[in-house]
Amino acid sequence: MRIPSINGYTCGIHLKLRIFFALVLSLSLIPRIGWSEDNGKPYYTDRGQFNYASFLMDEHDFPAAAREFSRLIEDFPGSPYASPAQLSLGKAYLFAGRYVEARDEFRRFLANYPEAPQAPSAKQVLNEAVEMIKARPVPSEPPPQAPSAGGPGERGPRIHAVQVMFFKGGTLAEVEAEVKRLKGAGVDTLILRVFHNSADRYYRFARHTEKRGVYFKTTHAPVVDDILGDMIRIAHAHGLRVFAWMTTRYADYGVEDREDLACKGYDMGSGKEMMCKGLDLFNEEAVKRLEAIYSDLADYDIDGVLFQDDLILRHNEGFGPHARRLFRAETGSVLYPASLYVMGEGGTGAHYTKLFWEWASWKNRRLLDVAGRLREAVRKKRPSTKFAINLMYESVVKPPYSLAWLSQDIGAAKRYGFDYYSIMAYHRQMEEELGRPMEEIRGMIRKMMKDAVETVGDGGRVLIKLQTVDWKTGGSLPDGEVLGLAREVGADGGVSLAVVPYREDFPFGEIWPKPVSSLGGVVPGRFKR
Repeated sequence: MRIPSINGYTCGIHLKLRIFFALVLSLSLIPRIGWSEDNGKPYYTDRGQFNYASFLMDEHDFPAAAREFSRLIEDFPGSPYASPAQLSLGKAYLFAGRYVEARDEFRRFLANYPEAPQAPSAKQVLNEAVEMIKARPVPSEPPPQAPSAGGPGERGPRIHAVQVMFFKGGTLAEVEAEVKRLKGAGVDTLILRVFHNSADRYYRFARHTEKRGVYFKTTHAPVVDDILGDMIRIAHAHGLRVFAWMTTRYADYGVEDREDLACKGYDMGSGKEMMCKGLDLFNEEAVKRLEAIYSDLADYDIDGVLFQDDLILRHNEGFGPHARRLFRAETGSVLYPASLYVMGEGGTGAHYTKLFWEWASWKNRRLLDVAGRLREAVRKKRPSTKFAINLMYESVVKPPYSLAWLSQDIGAAKRYGFDYYSIMAYHRQMEEELGRPMEEIRGMIRKMMKDAVETVGDGGRVLIKLQTVDWKTGGSLPDGEVLGLAREVGADGGVSLAVVPYREDFPFGEIWPKPVSSLGGVVPGRFKR
């Protein structure tokens, strides 16, 4: 690995750091993911956390590496990996130009592990860090970052949203009455479902003709009914913004039977390639088809777009001839399953090789590239359209899990300059999947919100989503439970908030007592044009 100079300086510590970090890294080169006997979902061990942080070091993402080494020390204080993690944490700070923190971590390592084999090397780099502080004093914290590029004009304001799967009203007049009540309750943004899958409920006022498709006019997918224009007209008449909530990878409407466009995966049990749900986003024809659909969506006066949570690839998805060809062209490596996974005894777990992490990161970049292309397709017609990307809670709570299992990375997404980062903080889902008591989940959501704001750099661009129904039963959650969480979120971080899904009987006015005042000089509720 070529170690870059720090802030323009060529440091004598680089070679020494490479030597002792090689010793640290040799402890474990292959991350491991285990399997919970309770829910069958993967979880990370201290070893996996250490190797994820080491992967970030290889990628020269030193601030993120420092965060993940710190996470290991905090989550696994008695781990044998805590010692090398502390040393590596100092190195990450050093390469990030945060010399004071580097000095402190090297001192802490020597105090905690004076007899460690790496102690002599730690003393040397400690001296180097001290010399760097003397030679070039710098603030402990890095300088503020310039806003990421992502579109013209100002960023959107903090929003109060409801995400609508369907309305209760059976006519447009009844729907308009619901919209009017939402405005009076303090809601300023509707996130409207503009796609329809076979298991979804139809909008009651729609004259549906298809089992799957979209709710706007296009020649590139089946049209269930063209209702989007009417919905936008109603919302704008009452000063509400409209985000079109639209699928990406799962938008294979009308081409479900085309195997050449289907996602390709790997069956860990049989060891054979398989088709997986949705489109192959490594296939240029599939991506161009999506671009055409989104371009047609831009014919409507939408204020924004929310990408559905299907913009993911599981740890065994993303194979096929198109993916292999692109991966080899862009990385020089050959993609085949045996180079990514080493199965544990009895098939109870999978070791992820170093190449796996490169592949997972590469898949994430591809998904974000596709999102960027869809954004461009819309902005060619509507330059001021805002974009929100759905992110699973793991992307903030457990970044290594998120990258491995979902190909999601909030830090990478931030670099693509989306207007909103939609964090799916579904408390009941988290309680079930993580097996933690609700009080702990509430604290986790508060911390998740703060971590997301720190990553994004602007609380208003972090859109925290809270659930109002039980995903398994479909039953309504107690209002007080949801309101309590919403108030905690609203009190802590100045973030944007969305309630999911819209319920006609939910007391939105108790979250947002007064309608958000409009920005001066613009149509009420609309973004600046």
